[in-house]
Amino acid sequence: MLRAKGIIGTNGLRAARLRQICSRKLATFADTQSILLSKYPIGLKVHGYTIEQTQPVPEFSLVAVRLRHGRSGSEHLHLDSPNDKNNVFAIAFKTNPPDATGVPHILEHTSLCGSYKYPVRDPFFKMLNRSLSNFMNAMTAHDYTYYPFATTNGKDFDNLMDVYLSSTLQPLLSHQDFMQEGWRLENEDLADPNSPLTFKGVVYNEMKGQYANSAYYYWIKFQEAIYKSLHNSGGDPKNITDLAYEDFIQFHETNYHPSNSRTFTYGSLPLTNHLEKLDTAFAGFGSRSNSSQIKYPIFESYEPTTTTKSVSVKGPFDSSTGVPIENQLKGSITWNLGNPLDESKQYEVFKWKLLSSLLCDGHSSPLYQQLIETGLGDDFSINTGLDSTTALLSFSVGLSNSTQSTIDGLEDKVIAIIKETVLPELEVAHDGNYHMRVLALLHQLELGFKKHKPDFGLGLLNSILPSWINGVNPISSIQVQQILDRFKLEYQIKGLGIFKQMIEQTLLNPQTQRLKFTLVPDASFANELITEEATRLESQVKNLDDSDKKIIYDRALQLKEKQEQEEDISVLPTLTLKDIPRTGDFYPLEFSNIKNNEESLLQKRIVDTNGLIYAAGLKDLSFLPSKYYPYLPIFASCLTNLAGTASTPITDLEIKISKSTGGISFNVSSRTDPYNLANAKLQFTMNGMALEDDAQQIYDLWYEILHETKFNSEDETVVDKLSTLIKGLAQKQVDMVTDRGHSYAGSVSNSKLTPAKYIGDMLNGMQQVEFILKINSELERNGKAYLKETVLPILKEIQEFILIHGHFKYSLVGNAQALNTNEQLLGTFNEKLLSNSTKSTQKNELQVLLNNYRQIDQTDQHELIDLPTQVGYASLAKLGTTYDTKDGASLQVLSHLLTFKHLHSVIREANGAYGGGLNYDGLGGVLNFYSYRDPNAVKSVESFENTLLICGDKIKEWDANDLQEAKLSIFQSVDAPMNIASQGATYFYEGIDDELRQQRRENFLDVSISDLTHVAEKYLINKENKKAITVIGNNDLLNVGNDWAIRKVS
Repeated sequence: MLRAKGIIGTNGLRAARLRQICSRKLATFADTQSILLSKYPIGLKVHGYTIEQTQPVPEFSLVAVRLRHGRSGSEHLHLDSPNDKNNVFAIAFKTNPPDATGVPHILEHTSLCGSYKYPVRDPFFKMLNRSLSNFMNAMTAHDYTYYPFATTNGKDFDNLMDVYLSSTLQPLLSHQDFMQEGWRLENEDLADPNSPLTFKGVVYNEMKGQYANSAYYYWIKFQEAIYKSLHNSGGDPKNITDLAYEDFIQFHETNYHPSNSRTFTYGSLPLTNHLEKLDTAFAGFGSRSNSSQIKYPIFESYEPTTTTKSVSVKGPFDSSTGVPIENQLKGSITWNLGNPLDESKQYEVFKWKLLSSLLCDGHSSPLYQQLIETGLGDDFSINTGLDSTTALLSFSVGLSNSTQSTIDGLEDKVIAIIKETVLPELEVAHDGNYHMRVLALLHQLELGFKKHKPDFGLGLLNSILPSWINGVNPISSIQVQQILDRFKLEYQIKGLGIFKQMIEQTLLNPQTQRLKFTLVPDASFANELITEEATRLESQVKNLDDSDKKIIYDRALQLKEKQEQEEDISVLPTLTLKDIPRTGDFYPLEFSNIKNNEESLLQKRIVDTNGLIYAAGLKDLSFLPSKYYPYLPIFASCLTNLAGTASTPITDLEIKISKSTGGISFNVSSRTDPYNLANAKLQFTMNGMALEDDAQQIYDLWYEILHETKFNSEDETVVDKLSTLIKGLAQKQVDMVTDRGHSYAGSVSNSKLTPAKYIGDMLNGMQQVEFILKINSELERNGKAYLKETVLPILKEIQEFILIHGHFKYSLVGNAQALNTNEQLLGTFNEKLLSNSTKSTQKNELQVLLNNYRQIDQTDQHELIDLPTQVGYASLAKLGTTYDTKDGASLQVLSHLLTFKHLHSVIREANGAYGGGLNYDGLGGVLNFYSYRDPNAVKSVESFENTLLICGDKIKEWDANDLQEAKLSIFQSVDAPMNIASQGATYFYEGIDDELRQQRRENFLDVSISDLTHVAEKYLINKENKKAITVIGNNDLLNVGNDWAIRKVS
């Protein structure tokens, strides 16, 4: 009991400290709050809008204003945040999908292809080059579609708002755009009218790529089972080709109306201007009843005597992991917890978020311990945990890579865990594991109020929109402090009994409605998808006569002609180079040695961090033998995900981290020398964040984890934890590739050009994917003995290498007083660390790798990574130059121009890939042509190679306006708002100081057309600068030639 009181007392001090800091913050906000409130009196009429509610939200330093448009009834929410210059706008529409044809998704794409006010092809995409926005997008959710952007520039805000409103309310929606973005029949070879017909379309191929991801497939089939009335808004490929153009037009007329919209603004720009623009845009529309019908889940249609429904579907089989097909089932049990759209339930939803975390999250959670760590599944299914979808609040527990018998008994197993493990723990007083975890969760929530987030406005939008679009008052959704205070009061009275009561009323209540969902792998599933598409295609083609086929061919030629037409885009609003300041932001840094240790350097950034301290440590790993490199990501993950330390088991360690810090992390990365592409850096990094008064915890945890993490082969707990970790990693690998295939293809290509990229592929690319799959296959074949005899000894050796060799350098970000304190704390930590290390006499192993790498010529190869996907991913890479050069800036500009002026049309519009272009990695020094979710990745490679031949001619077509647009698009990221914790990071990790960043900034601004011609000839057209080509895709569909090297992932 004494120990428990001590913990509670410490937490009370921490809470008091948080209240003191927050009180200062709220006092500062209070000075402006009364002014803000006086600006927004209830009942005030402004530009056709009436203020209905005004509410200060002090925890976020903003005032929320809810208004209604008189004529249309559209609701507007403005969040006045006077200190945040990153302003956000969004317009959203309620769009219940009538079927699985993907009409909301296709409309989201096509509405951005031109409007009556801006009758140019794809004004949305073209505005990317005429703006300084740091975020522009459009998204389709279950039952709504929304169009958000963020920018710090007031003129830019007005321009984008105008384009967004015009695009959504008055789009052209031409039949050609519908065919391009949605679906169409088209000849495989447009030069040959007799070539076979095939399905094309941007959304069609996007969704084929989505369905190739087994996690997405499970999720969407689960949603179809539990929420039949909410059809797949993204579209099922087999249904997309049923969508008629006329139905598409009707869907827009029905749903894209001001009466059916919600609009949102956030930031420091004046509300009056926003309302004036909205009122003008809505002027041509009257009032109508909106299509706000709320769809309900299957539980609403249950018979009174039915509480459990079971659904089983077929799904993909992953042959690459080595896991037998009978062990690859996915399944879940889901409990209906009610309707989250009931505003009186918002407090219950909050409590369920805490309870869900207690049950499922982390090594301390009982369901993880008894379902995953016991081997009943390799990981939780993607739907595990609390979910709020429209009118359904649900809690699910599911398993991936499990057996039929386990899935059949899953509900009984979960109930047994709750009765035998959870309920007894919930009856323990304030000294148990669950109480400590609740305190840790509350600590993380309160720290969240203090963290600086550049995208905070977008985060608020995304959190409130799902319920707001369905009638919930959005202001109630952001008043987090009220809910948190209410919980603290109830928890003080009832303690963990809160959660016991919730469980007994729901999960243990036999009357609670449930869904059992199972996905059974089928070895023929991938081939069946191919066969289904071929059959569907045949059913459409067989009824076509010659005249029909001629119409299809002519229509395709017309579409191609339109895609290739030069347009006058001067009608679109734009910023100019005058809107870009020539001098960028500088972040002054201070440097010192740690307690006079010449090799332990400290970098300090003095800035107000709202009472937080950010610390980082970095060690050069050039002494580490290269045979260890593939193991480094596993090693870094083990430090916070294995069995814990000699002093603290992992269950207590993760609580300690969450309860006393804002997070501790470890990572390994390779980086390119900004002055020499032939050099590479391999770095081990550690990071931590905490309240200023808790900073000591960062260094104590760093030391304990680095020194004491257990890698003992004799410890069965360590072996079991590592087995669980590797199995969990393995079953996600292929999904990661299908989700970001263009990144993995590019990583393979880039690895053949520079040593840093080669190491990067080993750590984070296809080499790492194959390495994880190999380890998992060995684990499946040889059991845990393989981990004991091979893997754990290597991880232990890596730990010893990192502890013994070399020195850390450090970075601190915080206010001056906090930095003075932390410099002393770091000094003590570093002394302890160095007491066990030696001055490294190990040879520079990295230099050995660099020397050997230069002797290998892997370029001009065509390589196929053979995976059973319905769409492909293509990459063609060439070597660029270093960060510090003018050529590097010119290549960056050239890559943007080739993407926007050529490749977007060729790869996306004509070839039907979801995305494509040319990316230049300014620091990595590589040019990478790419395509994403591509129906014909090999054809895209041909387009890339053709671009190398014609880029010189393309440059001759460009003028000063084109150059300006490319520079504007580059400065969207260059001048994007930065997290405070990242100030000074480019120097700490990359060696790029403010002067070098400023030099590169000026190089960007000064790029000329002649510079583009120079770098095109030197780096693209020049055949001596060899290329590397990689495609990820299914060779059964691609049928590559004998000149391709085929690499099977297994």
